Amino acid sequence: MTIEPSYIPVLIFLLRVSNNVIGTLRLILMSRGQRAWGFAFASLESLLLAYTAGHVITDLENIPKLAAYVFGFAVGGFVGMQVENRFVKSYESVTVIAAREISHKMALALRERGHGVTEIMGEGAHGEVEELRIIVHRRDLHQVLRIIHNIKEDVFVTVEHSEFIRGGWIRAHRR
Repeated sequence: MTIEPSYIPVLIFLLRVSNNVIGTLRLILMSRGQRAWGFAFASLESLLLAYTAGHVITDLENIPKLAAYVFGFAVGGFVGMQVENRFVKSYESVTVIAAREISHKMALALRERGHGVTEIMGEGAHGEVEELRIIVHRRDLHQVLRIIHNIKEDVFVTVEHSEFIRGGWIRAHRR
């Protein structure tokens, strides 16, 4: 079967997008210990890369092919991130330290929007403080930070990736 030459850039673009998505899926599968599937996806990923690179490297003067290769990689990265966000449950641990009145107001606002919050009393350099601990799905992180920021802009906030979560209250994953 012969492909119409004008369709080659479109094919290169689609294969590069697919190549990146397959690479993302391969990493997800391997991180979950599914080595056989990871091996299969790695093989397919390599085949697609070799095929598309071969079309472009042998004809670097062909701007449509080169552009399709470059933009296919960029779009594939974006699509790969969307796939990861959809299929990988990733959690972040947010810690806020502020004066008791302010942190309690934040805790109430966060709970009102469905987030679990633990309030812990403490002592800071300038007196009593309260620490808030919130575990959130990665996709909800910006919402939580916006709620905190809207109440008080300059509170102490840290965000750390959480590898293991069991028990407690975590807002339901939106679909």
